[in-house]
Amino acid sequence: MKKMANNRKKIRIILGIIILLLIIVFILFTIKQNKLNVSSKLTEELYSYVGGSKLEVCNGLSNYDEKEITFNDLENSVRICNSYELLDNTKKSIITLDENKDNTCNLSDNIEFATDNYEDDVCTISKISSDIINDQYQKIYGKSIENYENFQYDATTICYYEDGYYYCGLATSYTITIGSEPRTYRTIKDIQEQDNKIVIYDYFVKVENDECYTSYNDETKNDDCTKHYDSNKKINYSFLKKYGTLFKHTFEKNKDGYYWIKSEPVK
Repeated sequence: MKKMANNRKKIRIILGIIILLLIIVFILFTIKQNKLNVSSKLTEELYSYVGGSKLEVCNGLSNYDEKEITFNDLENSVRICNSYELLDNTKKSIITLDENKDNTCNLSDNIEFATDNYEDDVCTISKISSDIINDQYQKIYGKSIENYENFQYDATTICYYEDGYYYCGLATSYTITIGSEPRTYRTIKDIQEQDNKIVIYDYFVKVENDECYTSYNDETKNDDCTKHYDSNKKINYSFLKKYGTLFKHTFEKNKDGYYWIKSEPVK
């Protein structure tokens, strides 16, 4: 009887271990199923919604802030600019305008551009339907443009809206920024699917005058990063993981795909 009791005890222990292992395998499998491929086309598309590599356009990486950034935190003109930036250039047509007498060209009474290189005798501008920009806007933000306002594409290029089209060309005046231009480094940590949402985690560092900052919009310095930063060495994943700020970008599903809803630093 004692031997049978010991055998039953051993069986219960073995069954308990088997059940525990099955639970662990199930949890690991579930986590793996929820993780998406970092290099997938979907990841690449969604990641482009939070900013590109050209800091000089559309106000840079506006989504990277010390606080949570949502749709209402971004200026309408910046949202329209972001939508324009992500469009294929083949969807834009080119128009050439003749110069006035003062190195400017008029598209209409309300729209004026500078001549090419600010000294040529023509103005070369791009034209695109606002409907095409609105389609891209809906993909990124999940809603339509309510106010088709003008936007500054970069330091020298301005885009005007008129009669269902956007026209972009050289602005008649521009601002020169003196000083070191910032550099940013980003790398995706992972991407996860949660119910009807996709979340992308990435590490971020902004460097200006060899000093690191925790976000793009604010001036909070990342002293630990600055101590270890060397402009002569390549910034790699290990460096960003150790010294960068972890950000979380959330996208929500609708009938057309996924659209961006917020970006926030992970405290």
